[in-house]
Amino acid sequence: MLVRSIEPSDEDSYRAILESTSAEDRYCRFFHLVDHFDPDEVHRFVETRADTIGVIAHEGDVPLGAAHAVMLDDESAELAIVVASHARHLGVGTALLDALIARLKERGFHRLLACALRENHAFEHLAKHAGFHVELAEGATFRWVLSLSPSEASAGA
Repeated sequence: MLVRSIEPSDEDSYRAILESTSAEDRYCRFFHLVDHFDPDEVHRFVETRADTIGVIAHEGDVPLGAAHAVMLDDESAELAIVVASHARHLGVGTALLDALIARLKERGFHRLLACALRENHAFEHLAKHAGFHVELAEGATFRWVLSLSPSEASAGA
């Protein structure tokens, strides 16, 4: 599996990842029902932007998943991740998250946040495995937080 920075030329791969997900997967990722993918929206996820770090995973020519971190401020970023249905339970989410965290640390970020629906058990498993904790449980969502600073991470353990 190759995990690398996402590029504008990955538009077809990103669309293939999204199209391989179930309606429930898309609801968990976007927090609303999604039955089609607008080309402009897909393009937005692969374009190069100063406020976003994106990574994509492939096995040969087969796209497996993608993850993004959008900068909230100078120290914090928010995570979004999607794994193709055929690539579940193969370590793709972990590989994407590890690559994204490494890039965030290189840029000096201290916190990674993620909002997830309570019923998103796949993300809950990934988040717990990576060391996230629930900072806020409100209504139908959890706000997960991961410290990227070694001193804070060990203090929370």
